[in-house]
Amino acid sequence: MTHAVAGGRRAAGWAALAAGLSASVAGVALAVHSGRQVDDAGAVPAAAAVSAAPAPAPVSSAPAARRSPAASVPAAPAWAAPAGVTIGKLKVDAPVQAVGVRPDRSLAVPDDPSRLGWWIGSATPGSPRGTVVIAGHVDTAEDGPGALFRLETLPLGATIEVRAGDRVVAYRAVARRSYAKQRLPADLFAPGTAPRLALVTCGGTFHNGVYSHNVVVYAEPV
Repeated sequence: MTHAVAGGRRAAGWAALAAGLSASVAGVALAVHSGRQVDDAGAVPAAAAVSAAPAPAPVSSAPAARRSPAASVPAAPAWAAPAGVTIGKLKVDAPVQAVGVRPDRSLAVPDDPSRLGWWIGSATPGSPRGTVVIAGHVDTAEDGPGALFRLETLPLGATIEVRAGDRVVAYRAVARRSYAKQRLPADLFAPGTAPRLALVTCGGTFHNGVYSHNVVVYAEPV
């Protein structure tokens, strides 16, 4: 998948899962970023000591038009799969779709930065254990700011609502972390963690079409 900067703040970043999420950008022009590192804050919800889920390989830097078609995504029950995320503090109300991996093992997230992707290998909202992993682009040259453009500014204590079927599961933001690419904690993708939500996008410095870090906001069920 490709990510490019709209002249302004940051390039869209997202991710494949390979010992962490890594972002790739092709055909970037006017990449502008302050280079400010996001300050860590809060306490990350405890995670059980379990093995990480199998991780796809990093995405390549090939333009989207040359990528292999996305792998088919198994249908998730309507009552279980996330359908939308609302973050009142950021004025975000974004649709969510289930995403799998491509034949090259990169994550097949939505091209539209206003949409978010829920990794089908992660937990579903309201599950008694596991992390609900939802991630998205920050922005793209074509479409401008994405749904998670201001994720790093979300204050701790803010409410994040995830819609699934006819249910709304509320979470409270409790921690923010900035991880170097390839350095995301393995338990983020493990099935046996305490119930929690992780919203993921890119941050840090931008160089040669790649952001240096991933920004993760952790939230616990209310």
